[in-house]
Amino acid sequence: MDLIAFTSLAGLPVHYDRFDPSSGFGYGTKGKPFKPRATRKTVDTLEKCFSDILKQAPDSFGKGEVITSAGAYVEKSGQHGKGQAFDLDGIFWKSQKLVAIEYPEKPHLYLAVESIIRQHFGTVLNYNYNAAHQDHFHIDIGTAVKFEKMSKSRVEYYQASMFYIHGFQVGIDGVWGLETEGVSSAVLEDLGISGEISVLGNWLEYLKLTAQRAFELASS
Repeated sequence: MDLIAFTSLAGLPVHYDRFDPSSGFGYGTKGKPFKPRATRKTVDTLEKCFSDILKQAPDSFGKGEVITSAGAYVEKSGQHGKGQAFDLDGIFWKSQKLVAIEYPEKPHLYLAVESIIRQHFGTVLNYNYNAAHQDHFHIDIGTAVKFEKMSKSRVEYYQASMFYIHGFQVGIDGVWGLETEGVSSAVLEDLGISGEISVLGNWLEYLKLTAQRAFELASS
């Protein structure tokens, strides 16, 4: 396994923010520089992903300053152990910030960023997935970019974005049932997307339109 160290993504420094706050920095702050490691494919995908996030973020946010993370490669099983995963804690702009655990207070900004992440990464574990992921996004290239009705994390995102971004009443439980299917049809029709959300082109179009709308809401 060939791993490369990186200190920035899309021109922004990547900082570690999991130190004890009593030392002067910690979770929710801009942390301090470090050198996470990942495979070349993972780093290239991260570069494209964060480049899109920075390009699409509203001008009112100001210049991007720092990406904060809990790390990438870790000597353990799973995608982190393969160097194919990255934990995103936050993104700091001059006049705005996303800290993952603040999802309940900033659902529009959170979902704007997640909508772009999902255009690049198949696996995204978020605030709603479980308690262990409330303070960060786990993102990895272990699965393909697509929508799966049996995927708890994908369905939870879809339900949350339909509710918070597109204004449709739906429960957020990660289960694809009759209610979610009915609301999905209404949302797709409203957005001018024909067919099922499980069609890759429809999924990508939904993610793109949702990111745009979510950033608009986050900046209003």
